[in-house]
Amino acid sequence: MTIDEDTSPYPPEPKPGIETSDVFTLRSAMGWLELGMPAEARKELQTLTPEVAQLPEVHGVQWSILAQEKNWAEAEELARDQVSDQPDNAANWINWAYALRRADGCGIRMAYDTLREAVDRFPKESTIPYNLACYCCRLEELEEAWRWLGIAADRSDHKTIRKMALRDDDLSAIHDQLTDWGA
Repeated sequence: MTIDEDTSPYPPEPKPGIETSDVFTLRSAMGWLELGMPAEARKELQTLTPEVAQLPEVHGVQWSILAQEKNWAEAEELARDQVSDQPDNAANWINWAYALRRADGCGIRMAYDTLREAVDRFPKESTIPYNLACYCCRLEELEEAWRWLGIAADRSDHKTIRKMALRDDDLSAIHDQLTDWGA
């Protein structure tokens, strides 16, 4: 799968009106996250100017901090707000479903229903149908899981999707059949 500009986790190059120091700070926060140090990433974000702190790229980093901290209630709320503000960003929908799956009182069915809303909105995105396949497998809806996995493979390629699926515990119920699938 490729990462395009709309779903890239990396902030853009400096834009007019955004100080280089803010871009550096945002990149530093992302570096702390890559090191598994969300508290340090949060400290970096607190130094951003108020205007920059409201950018979607910053909200994406904030979501990643919450996810690393396993603060699923706040991650779900932030992702829901991101979907409301930017419904045409696939990463927002994926993050929302990911948090819904893990947040207390939500679960896999809510995550599935949320991503199901987004699948047609992003006809080239393979991650959404792939995650739908994972959710279906966990819900023991194996025929539906295969359907979504096929859509993911059509949007990417069978070899890549099969390789990912064979390593994915969510799809363990179909691992035996995956060995020959799309080979």
